[in-house]
Parts: sequence; structure tokens; C-alpha cells
Amino acid sequence: MKKTGKKHIFSLLSLLLFLVIWKIASGIVKADVILPPPEKVVYILFNTIIHDNFWKKVTTTLLRGLLGFSISYISGITIGVLAGIFPHFKSFIQPVISIIRSTPLISVILLALIWFNVNNVPIFVAFLMAFPIITANIIEGITTVDKKLLDMANVYKIPLKKQIFHIYIPSILPFIIASASLSLGLIWKVVIAAEVLSQPHWGIGTSLNEAKAFLLTEEVFAWTLIAILLSVITEILFTQITLRLPGVKHGN
Repeated sequence: MKKTGKKHIFSLLSLLLFLVIWKIASGIVKADVILPPPEKVVYILFNTIIHDNFWKKVTTTLLRGLLGFSISYISGITIGVLAGIFPHFKSFIQPVISIIRSTPLISVILLALIWFNVNNVPIFVAFLMAFPIITANIIEGITTVDKKLLDMANVYKIPLKKQIFHIYIPSILPFIIASASLSLGLIWKVVIAAEVLSQPHWGIGTSLNEAKAFLLTEEVFAWTLIAILLSVITEILFTQITLRLPGVKHGN
């Protein structure tokens, strides 16, 4: 408990130091269009939150991110398990994963703009960016499965379906959770970046772009803080959910 308290104190001090540096830098610059003071950003943030359309914008971005994440998660686990079990399939899918991983985000967004409706662009981009992370983690997790346990399952002629659900998946659960945590951290960044370029009617990215177009820098900061809060809240909720799963160890 004492260690946790000290960590919180140092985190708070770090945040206060950041705000002080921000305030001083803003005073030196003396141009809100370049660097508005923190108190003005907070004021705009509260005004943005109480706006009629705020929750619609945030909810729309949230749904896009969760849908893209869900599609990538389900497909990534499925492909990862198959690639981990069947070496030939792994050889087949590995180049595809490498290509997706190496493709610049901006190229994915631009291609998605050509292929899809603007409302679906962020969903596709979220899926494509998270998919290789999840798949690669699952493939790596499969290699950690106890070979002796698999040999025993084969000796007793346990069907592959039962092996997957009773041996493979419980063994790779930490990798499933780790891949989800990594991809969640990325999802909101790519979804909002895709919204900035695709300009759907509702979304955090759309509001960011509109604020930038009118040189409302304090609104850009405010929406950026909202995006950060969205990422932090979803990560905390995900952590709390995973800690309640059987076989998952609690941190100190």
C-alpha cells in the first residue's frame, strides 16, 4: 500500500510539473493560436463536454474502435491458433502479416477512402492495424504450449477441437490478453487519425480537423485530451475485466 501511495504521489508530481512547464511556455509564446494556456484548454474542455453533440461524437468514435477491435480480435485469434498448430499455414500467412505490419498507416487510410464509405474507413483501418499484432502474439503463444501435454493428448486420441479449447487456449490466455492490451492502445490513435482524413459526419477526429481548420488550437488540445481519456478509460476497464478471468494473476 505504501509503495502504491508513493507511485501515485510521483505520478501527481509529474503531472503538476508538466502543467507548470506548459503554463510557462504558454506565457513565453504569448499566442493562443500556437500554445494556449492550460486553464483556457480546461475551460474549452468543459464547454465541449456539455455541448449537445458531444456524447454522440464520442460514442460514434467508441463504437467504430470497438467494432474494428472486435473484428481484428476474433480473426487474429482464429488465424493465430491455426497458424500456430499448422506449420504450413503459418508459412502461408506469415508474409501477409509482415506486409500488413510494414504498410504505412497513411497508405491504409488512403486506400480505405477509395474502397469504403467514409463511416467505415476508421473501422477497416482499426481492424487492419490491430490484426497483425494479435495474430503474431497468438502464434508466439502457441509455441509455449507444453509439448508433453500435447503428446499425452495425442496418445489418448483427444480430438483437435478439445485440444484447442482445453489445452491451447488456456495456455495462450496471457498472450491473448497482452495482444488485446497492445492493440487497444493503438486502436484509438488509428481510428481518430482515420476520422481526421475521412471526415465522417460524427467523430472525435472530425471535430479535431474542424478545430484545426478554424485555427482553434485550444479546441484541438481539448479534443486531444478527450481522446486520451477515452484510451485510458477503456484500458482501465479492460484491465479490470481481465483480472476477473480465471487463470489471470493479479498485479501487486
